[in-house]
Amino acid sequence: MKGKLKVNLHLTQACNYHCRHCFAMFPEPRDLSPERWKDIISDLAESGLVSAINFAGGEPVFCRGFPEIVSFAHDKGFLLSIITNGSLLRNEKLFPRELFPMISMFGFSIDSLNYDTLRRIGRYDSRGNILGRQGFIDTVRLIRECSPSASIKINTVVSKLNWNERLVDIEEEVPVSRWKFLKMKVFETNGFSNRDLAVTESEFESFVRNNRRRYGETVVESTMERSYLIIDNAGNLLDNRGDSYTIIGNLLEEPFGEHLSRFSLDDREYSRRYAEAK
Repeated sequence: MKGKLKVNLHLTQACNYHCRHCFAMFPEPRDLSPERWKDIISDLAESGLVSAINFAGGEPVFCRGFPEIVSFAHDKGFLLSIITNGSLLRNEKLFPRELFPMISMFGFSIDSLNYDTLRRIGRYDSRGNILGRQGFIDTVRLIRECSPSASIKINTVVSKLNWNERLVDIEEEVPVSRWKFLKMKVFETNGFSNRDLAVTESEFESFVRNNRRRYGETVVESTMERSYLIIDNAGNLLDNRGDSYTIIGNLLEEPFGEHLSRFSLDDREYSRRYAEAK
């Protein structure tokens, strides 16, 4: 898989939402500086193992120096994507317009289009603002204006709060090239637990059946273990097996290739996760 890996840089834990199912709970609360992120990105380039970088969080737009980091990764030749709650992409101060063409895929975390459900999940900011159906549509329109070739992806985490909802009708208004249905990962660390929101396999399968799509690609994931390369906000490569993280090593201390040799990546699951991804 040399030169074909996609690495997820979880730039920050900071987020304007507080989703109850979120697994972005990392050992170090402080984020790296933009210069340290550039060092990591340079190392990924020099490894010859990585062709794509996905920016994630928390909400990655909150990362200090985010535009600078994106521009640097783009100049290094990486294929770039982002997973975001979408609420800040129309804020030019946080997400300058010139960034749009640098990103080939915009992934949105959309767990519901129902306001009551969104509030129960925690998908609202300190002022109670929610990115609802129309806000999502307007944000995608802006992406289309600024970067016509960019693809739109949706990630939906299925939990006790939304497993009986139908979301896919939104694709009648928004062109979604790829939609992932993810069974919520049980995660417990430092007093945090989302175990009460876990769905059964039967509930997850019911959600998948109820959300069969007419267009685009669907990816169903009942587990993320050993198929998702996480670098956290302190530069640690993490193993996400089980209900908490294990640190493999820090990329500021040792090259990515050395850490990867100790990571039990499931090649089959990894290939399935990113098959045909744009």
